[in-house]
Amino acid sequence: MQTYEIGGFTEAVVLVTDPTPHFAAWIDVGGWQLRHASELDPVLAQAWGCPGEAGREWLLGHPDCAGGHVRLVQLAQGRRRPQIRADDQCWDSGGIFDLNVRVPDVEAAAAKLRRLGWHGATPPHCWNFGALEVSEWLAKGPDNVRLAVIERIAPPLQGFAHMKSMSQVFNSSQIVRDMDQALAFYCDVLGFRSVYRYAVPALAAGPNVFGLPGSLASQVGLCIEIVHPAGAMEGSIELVTLAGAQGLDMASAARPPNTGLAVLRLPVRGIAAFAAHLAACGVTPEFGPLRTAMAPYGQVAMLGLRSPDGAWLEFYEPV
Repeated sequence: MQTYEIGGFTEAVVLVTDPTPHFAAWIDVGGWQLRHASELDPVLAQAWGCPGEAGREWLLGHPDCAGGHVRLVQLAQGRRRPQIRADDQCWDSGGIFDLNVRVPDVEAAAAKLRRLGWHGATPPHCWNFGALEVSEWLAKGPDNVRLAVIERIAPPLQGFAHMKSMSQVFNSSQIVRDMDQALAFYCDVLGFRSVYRYAVPALAAGPNVFGLPGSLASQVGLCIEIVHPAGAMEGSIELVTLAGAQGLDMASAARPPNTGLAVLRLPVRGIAAFAAHLAACGVTPEFGPLRTAMAPYGQVAMLGLRSPDGAWLEFYEPV
């Protein structure tokens, strides 16, 4: 039988109205570098539902990392399109919620990003989830892109000696309405494995990283489930439910070519077998497999898929 193998996501795609403020955040503050710039392949524009539309893309990455990149895409008609998760709160479900990066000093990173117009749900907040203690800032910037800017407090962070200002993107969160349904998609259909789980029936009263009113936080339960195809915490996807604080469902606009944090891209070996597996599971892709250009890989076969909560995933295999 033909088999397939999926890897953790290697990049996130952000559809931008103007790339300049994004360059300022990732390059000037984060210490990243521009890896690639070119015109967008029209094949992909058509797959996104905007045939014939011109576009340009820029691949940004940490200088010492082969993955965890961000690809900015500017479409000619981008300013006329809806914004993904527009006017959202941290407890609104649907689409891709944030990109997680590590920093050595969250207060210093927040100060630099605030000067560029980023703003947080709350000030950086120190909290424990399970065995981990972090200081975290959930901040939104241009095109409604949200970052989870994280400083590890305890235990000591391993494997991030390359981190000077900001790490690569190592994780991405999704606020989901039904954890069981989300896990069925990622684990039963895609074959992901659980990496880490944390659940409490109620948050502590008072300040919290999500910006919930402190007087109401104790009425809200939290469940976090981090999943990855190989059980790693790199290129992983974090599923989050906030029981008692379900807000709006933002899934309908959470897709390209709408502007904002639009796509996670995951490598796959054996994309034809993967497509056959999806068909056997009764899952219909949004597009593909089709052939398109994707630097630095050259031509790739790509397949687009949406999660039950509207997160747009693109699986690619170099050809």
